[in-house]
Amino acid sequence: MTPTPKLETAQSYLNLHLTRTGRCLPVEPQEPFITLSREAGAGASSLARLIANQLNTTLQPGQTLWRVFDGNLVEAMLRDLNYPEHLARYLPEDSISEIDASIGELVGLHPNLWELVQHTNCLIRHLAGQGRCILIGRGANFATAALPHGLHLRLIGNVTDRASHMAGLCHTTVTKAADRNARSDAARRRYARTHFDCDIDDPQAYDLVLNTSSMPLPEIASAVVHLVHARTPVAAA
Repeated sequence: MTPTPKLETAQSYLNLHLTRTGRCLPVEPQEPFITLSREAGAGASSLARLIANQLNTTLQPGQTLWRVFDGNLVEAMLRDLNYPEHLARYLPEDSISEIDASIGELVGLHPNLWELVQHTNCLIRHLAGQGRCILIGRGANFATAALPHGLHLRLIGNVTDRASHMAGLCHTTVTKAADRNARSDAARRRYARTHFDCDIDDPQAYDLVLNTSSMPLPEIASAVVHLVHARTPVAAA
C-alpha cells in the first residue's frame, strides 16, 4: 500500500541547497510538479493528498514518490539557513506592516523579511526542480511560472461551503469560520500583490480553476491525475 505523503516528514528537506544571497541555484525540472492556490476552506490539503496518493499508485519501482508541501515550506527554509524556527511567525502568507518590519530588523528580532521571502521562493523553485511535488500556497504558481512541466491549479468554492468546511476543521461556528476565511483570503491577496505584483484571483495565472462546491474532491483529484499523465506520458509510464 502506498504511504500517504506527510507534510511534516517530506524527505526533500534533507537535500536542500540554497545560497545565502537569496539567489537560486539553476533548476531544470525533468518531472512534473503541481502548484495549488486556494480560497480558504476550499479543501486544498485534502485534495493534494488525494492527488499524490493516486499518482503514487502509478509510479514504477524506484521512482520518487509525490510529496505534498504546505505550511512547512517556511520552517524548512529557516532550518536550511540555520535561522531559529520562531521566525516563521514573521512570515505569514501576508506582509506585516512596514513599520513592524523595520522595527524588528533594527532591534534584531529578525533578518530582513524581504530576503527571507526570497529564500522561500528559492526553496519553492528548488522543490519544483526536483519534480513530483505539490506546492500549496505561498504564491508558488508565480514563483515557478517560468519553469517547465508545472500544472498550476486554483481552488475556489462558495462562501457557505467553505465556511462549513473550516468550521468542522477548527471546531468553531460557521460565522466565525466565514470571518476567518475572509481574513485569510485578503491576506493571501496582499501576499501575492506585495511579493509578486500579481493578482491571486486572475484566472490567467492558472491552468485550471476548480470549484469544490460543484465538484467533489475525489472527482477533481481524478481529473488532475489524468491531466498530469496526459501532459507527461513518460513520467506516468
